[in-house]
Amino acid sequence: MYRLSLFIGIIVCFCSCEKSEEYVFPDTFLEISSELSYDGDIYYYTYPIDQTNDYIPVDFSTNPQERVYWSSPDLFYVQLMNGDTVWDPVVNFSTYADDQGLGKQMVYVNPTLIGDTLNIIGTITTFEGDKIVDEILIKIE
Repeated sequence: MYRLSLFIGIIVCFCSCEKSEEYVFPDTFLEISSELSYDGDIYYYTYPIDQTNDYIPVDFSTNPQERVYWSSPDLFYVQLMNGDTVWDPVVNFSTYADDQGLGKQMVYVNPTLIGDTLNIIGTITTFEGDKIVDEILIKIE
């Protein structure tokens, strides 16, 4: 019995599982779009004149649960009661994609932006440290 146990122990030690391959990260990508009318270069948004502000939905597609960082050189301002002015970008800092890799970012607009073309930029940092950037332009009419 002892010899059988020793034999099985030696077999198990030398016939153990092989090392599996390292985890391969999926290719990282980012695609930004909108349901607005599009001429191939610029999306067009008609501002509802009867509203004091509005939001434009921007859709994105990437890997599941990927974090997308947003930026824009376009700002809006708020006049505080004490006379100070606060400037903010038209997009929030970041959003996450859902389990299917889809997400939505809302872009703030108000009447002061009518006539401007907003530049909405999404950025993802890969596991290797590279940056993937996509952007769209939205003309406010």
